[in-house]
Amino acid sequence: MSSAREDDDTVFLAQLQEQISTLQRTLNAIGGGGGIDAVVLGAGDDEQVFSLTSADRPYRVIVENMGEGAMTVSEHGVVLYANPQVASFLGVDAQSMPGRDIADYVGVDQLPTLTTLLTSSDLPTRRAELTLPTADGDLPCLVAATDLDVDGVVVRCLVFTDLTMQKLVEQQVATDSARAERTLVAAEVNDTIVQGLVAAEMALDLGQTDFARSIVARTSSHARHWIGELAGGESVAPGTAVRTGPARIGSENP
Repeated sequence: MSSAREDDDTVFLAQLQEQISTLQRTLNAIGGGGGIDAVVLGAGDDEQVFSLTSADRPYRVIVENMGEGAMTVSEHGVVLYANPQVASFLGVDAQSMPGRDIADYVGVDQLPTLTTLLTSSDLPTRRAELTLPTADGDLPCLVAATDLDVDGVVVRCLVFTDLTMQKLVEQQVATDSARAERTLVAAEVNDTIVQGLVAAEMALDLGQTDFARSIVARTSSHARHWIGELAGGESVAPGTAVRTGPARIGSENP
């Protein structure tokens, strides 16, 4: 009988040692950062899941890895947090930014815009274009500023979107538009000159020598003006060189 009890004690001791070993491994994994996200306690319908990571961790991962720059500042503009992207924009270490004045990262000419972004208003989110000085030159950004109330303390969240590509596209569109307009104006000027010469030729055929000369003089003056505008690279207003009507023999305006 005592042998049976000893066997039961041995089995119980082995089970207890196994439980202790499992518990020890679990504690070591939790304490050592072994990739444990949650612990399940209980069995069957009594299971309970206890998360070992904070609820905001997924959002932190997003902010740390997103393509936009993100920064939180105090009510007075002191940097509280900066993600790697905004630090990359500025060419500085993200760890060096907390505690600094955000004004240290913008040029003097940009301070009025920054002040507007950091000033509370009726709008939940304020947006403005801000240029950041970097080692590679000025970086145009669209900045969205939102006020947050964190336990009664005002914190401002700033999101920086790089506008470099958008600016390049806008510049290209403007260049193409200007080139197209200049081409149109050049064509209109050419047509005006040709039309004036044809009108002068017709006047000569009719024996109206003086009138033909006046047509040539006015056409030449008009042509020199617009050719000078085009050659000088000045902006030509759309429609300013378009003929209002055909030249006519006997008319004062070719």
